Formats: sequence, C-alpha cells, structure tokens
Amino acid sequence: MIMEQLNYSSGSSESLAKGEAIDGFQNRITSSPRLPYVFPYRDLWQHSEPMLDVLKSVAGESPLHRLGGTYGWSVRYRQEEDYVGLGVNNLADYIDAFRKGDMKLPYLRHISLNRTAVSIRPFIKDPDAFTPNWVTSPWLDRLGGPELFIGQAGTTFGHVHRDHANVHVGFVQLEGEKEFILFPPDNEPYLYSFEGREFPYQNRATRVRYVDLHDYERFPLLRKASPRRIVLRAGQALLMPANWWHTTYNLTDSVSYSIRIVNSTNVVGCIGEHLAGLPRLCRKLIRSS
Repeated sequence: MIMEQLNYSSGSSESLAKGEAIDGFQNRITSSPRLPYVFPYRDLWQHSEPMLDVLKSVAGESPLHRLGGTYGWSVRYRQEEDYVGLGVNNLADYIDAFRKGDMKLPYLRHISLNRTAVSIRPFIKDPDAFTPNWVTSPWLDRLGGPELFIGQAGTTFGHVHRDHANVHVGFVQLEGEKEFILFPPDNEPYLYSFEGREFPYQNRATRVRYVDLHDYERFPLLRKASPRRIVLRAGQALLMPANWWHTTYNLTDSVSYSIRIVNSTNVVGCIGEHLAGLPRLCRKLIRSS
C-alpha cells in the first residue's frame, strides 16, 4: 500500500508515517472512522473459481446497457454506442475482451450484484472492518450496493465526487492496482462541487476530473486542497469514511469491489441527507404530475 499526502501548490508529495492512515481503528466500526484505512484482505471471494468466470457463467448474457448500478446505468452517455462498435454487446463479451486485452474498452462501473448476479453474493465475505452494516439487504441496494468495477489500465472514474447520503465506503481490490485520490470532507470549498440531480440532491459531484487535478488555471482553489494518494493492490482493502471526496485511476487492468456502509456511526447523517432532499423531490413530483 502507498499512502501519500500530496502538496498541490508545489507538486511534491510526502509519505505519511506508518499507522497514520487512521486513528484508533478496531476490527469493527464502533466509532466514526476519521481517516481512510488500508489493510490486507484476501478472503472476499469464497468460490473455488475466479469471480469473473462465475460472473460470466451466471450473468454473461446480460446486455451491457441493463447492468443497473446505484447511480444509474453501468453503460452511460455514448458508451453503449462505443461498445456496439467494438462488437461487445453483453457482459460475457466484455469479460472475454477484458481478458484478451486486444482492444481498448470503456470502464465498466457500478455493476450492481443485487440486480445482475445476486446468486453470487453468498460467495462474498466482507471483512470485519466493514461491519456492522445495516444496509446489506438487496432491498436497500441504492444505499448499500455492493458493486463491481472492471477496467483496463489507464481508465479512470473521472470526476471527483463523494458517495451519497453520508455512507462509509469499503473497497476490496481483487485484481491489479488502482490509484485513489482522496480529499477530506472539509476540502469541499476548494473542489467546485455542485448539487446532484438525483435524490437526495446533496452536493456530491464536482467539476474537477482526474485529468484536472493539477489544472490550477481553471481550478485555482485546488491549490488549497489537501489530497491523499493511495495505491490499492490486489489483496488489499480500503475503508473510506463518510463524505470523503475521491476519484480513481486504474494503474493496471483492475477488478474491484465496493460496498457502502451504514450503522450507528453515520445513520443520523444518512437520514438527515434524505430528509433534506424531500422538499426538492416533492417539487419535482408535482411538476411531473
């Protein structure tokens, strides 16, 4: 694991001391985590066959445009046309092309296991560090997930964002290496955030993309930010506290898992975010009626 605190004003980086990633962390979440925490974990997948092979066998015929993720579709914007042009029409086609590596593929993000391959969930064992988690039921998919991300080297999530509704987020790297750039919650004034278009409508997206992280002419306030850089390798997990801003970049071909976490440490904030979005939701429903 590599964890660095980046100095945007000078372009240099300074490694954090070992153990500085989190203060007072225990095996389970008994108090609100303060900092991101990286730890070894190789027990997520409990099946004898590789996860992508099992995913292909149970959901390979799923059309890519129907791989519903929490925030929308896994295939968004013009990506569907991109896939069709490559002759990649379903999940099996994508996995085969990903394994062969002979064509450039768009990043396949937010593959909802509840909607796409719920039958493989019994073979997934979350680390104790992601517990307790009150939103693991498939009925609470929008809050909890879990989801898979499959991407070739050089693909990026894109915009800096934070996950909705005050959730903690757990990540497990199954294959390859993924770079995380994270900003603490109090960096929001420097990240050019704006109100989301989906309930509960909080400010969770920004205009800053991964490729813009050093573009101080367009985003001069970024100089005041205090990002952390983490490289997550296969066999490692990351617990990210609620409301940390982040974006990712796949340093190699990458397969990763994520799940959102709600428990006694963040449930009040989670409910509060939903309540705050109700007036706008009501207005939207009235206008559409």
